[in-house]
Amino acid sequence: MSTVLINGIGSALGAQVARQLSAHDGVTVLGLARCEPSAPVGCAEWLVAHLSGLQLIELLRAEHVDTLIHLDFAGADAPAEGREAAVQQNVLGTMEVLGACIAAGVSHVVVRSHVGIYGANPKNPIMLSESRPAARGGLSGLLRDLAEVEHFLAEFTVRHPEISVAILRFAPIVGGWSPLLEYFAQPSPRTLIGFDPSMQLLHIDDAANAIVLAALSPCAGAFNLAADDAVCISQAIRLSGQQPVPTIEALIGLSASMGDRTKLRPWPFDISFLRHSCVVDTRRAKDVLGWSPTHSAVDSIHSARKNGRAIDDPATSEAAMRAFLSRKG
Repeated sequence: MSTVLINGIGSALGAQVARQLSAHDGVTVLGLARCEPSAPVGCAEWLVAHLSGLQLIELLRAEHVDTLIHLDFAGADAPAEGREAAVQQNVLGTMEVLGACIAAGVSHVVVRSHVGIYGANPKNPIMLSESRPAARGGLSGLLRDLAEVEHFLAEFTVRHPEISVAILRFAPIVGGWSPLLEYFAQPSPRTLIGFDPSMQLLHIDDAANAIVLAALSPCAGAFNLAADDAVCISQAIRLSGQQPVPTIEALIGLSASMGDRTKLRPWPFDISFLRHSCVVDTRRAKDVLGWSPTHSAVDSIHSARKNGRAIDDPATSEAAMRAFLSRKG
């Protein structure tokens, strides 16, 4: 019998992980969220609360939690309210969660991360393996926070060999809220003139499956997770129903700094990712976890358009509206 607590069950990803875990016999699923779950969570019991470290220790001990899945990062599943609050939640919050796990005797932790922590650098190899450390600079926002978390985890696992920590480095997830899909779906997304790097994506189903596999096995270390295919940024934009607009770097930076005032959603990562590719090797996840993606990057973008999470092209939208009005008439 195993008891798993999902910290961040309120997100679309957290809810899907809960549903998948609920299907396993002998697994009790608990959830902690900052808001009510956005989707069904199977048989999981959950509470909406922002617990202190001591309160979390009490909960973990009372429920005899042996595995904790940490997905609660500001900016990952919903827009961050501000940088100071995001750092508090992402970096300091993760440290507090891990400290509570040690105090409560939790034996296994799964932590969400991102392939972007490697950075986009012309010196990167064609395929990045897990042996490459997180970048020490050149990152901002959520990626910077996750890189700091990973540097902390490297020291934490050495100091606490009694706890196994699995770090899942996801490619940008397609499904639920995503700043990248919002960027792809806006009219005329801006790209960097003269550059069209490759990138990987990951369907939310495959991301949830990887979390479940990591939670139910005594694995440790980092794992890259991405679809087997990579797409150029311009290709991803076209698959989303829009046309890329190559732009000089100064104008991209200006739109990012002005934010909503331009009515354009800025590129959600550091501008270096518009210049250089960041493609990861997923063989370790396949060999150790037995994980394999079931959706390609192209299929993931198509599915996002079909379920309404990305804005479709005007002609399709017009046809859908006419069909709706016809049925109403």
